[in-house]
Amino acid sequence: MLKSLLILFAYLITGLIYLLFIVPISLCFLPLKKHKNVFSKFLCGYMKWAVRDMLKFFNVLEVGEITGLENIQKNAIIIANHQSFLDGFIIMGHIPSVPLVKSSYKFNPLFAWISALFNFVEISYTPNGITKADEKIREFLKNGESMLILPEGTRSLDGKIKKFNSLAFKISKEMNIVILPIVLHYSKPIMSKSCESFIFRKKICVKIRILEAIIPQENENTAGLLNKSREAVEKSYLQLCESPL
Repeated sequence: MLKSLLILFAYLITGLIYLLFIVPISLCFLPLKKHKNVFSKFLCGYMKWAVRDMLKFFNVLEVGEITGLENIQKNAIIIANHQSFLDGFIIMGHIPSVPLVKSSYKFNPLFAWISALFNFVEISYTPNGITKADEKIREFLKNGESMLILPEGTRSLDGKIKKFNSLAFKISKEMNIVILPIVLHYSKPIMSKSCESFIFRKKICVKIRILEAIIPQENENTAGLLNKSREAVEKSYLQLCESPL
């Protein structure tokens, strides 16, 4: 419990330094449109440091292995299995991308205050919310950005790969944008939907596997692309489950 409180305090302090010093200085010298890009890229660096170095220092989490870095492409739709609250931090720390964020985050006072400074796409799971997210995702992709979408929509309760939502694959098919699948596997649950997983005791190792990009084919529909992507993620995840960490 003490370790968990120390980590929370460390994140709070570094986050406040970031918000109270770096953000105002950046806003003073950069126009908002350019500032969003700079601020978002800096945030990716902070995420990488927070997960790779800070959690390792506290003996909480360590990236035990990362493979497939040669498969990284620009202007891709990045998908991944969703096991932990840290998934987005880990992925964006290694591959700069624009995240898809659930609209429920807007009820977080800190997020609501600074969200306008980030490049991100908010989504609410209503017909109108999905349409708005779809339009904004396409805009970022047309500008050469990569999008991070966790197609399960929420963290898995039992660690198994859940059903994928179709939004990422519909856009991929219609815009002919590659799908870049990433697979994460933790030696034990961490910051999952289990309250106990937020108490950090023994060090947890995570393996990251970046798979080959999946290119939409002319003769396949959205469902076919979705199934192919999900099968690739699930197959690799099961392999990681069987290999020792």
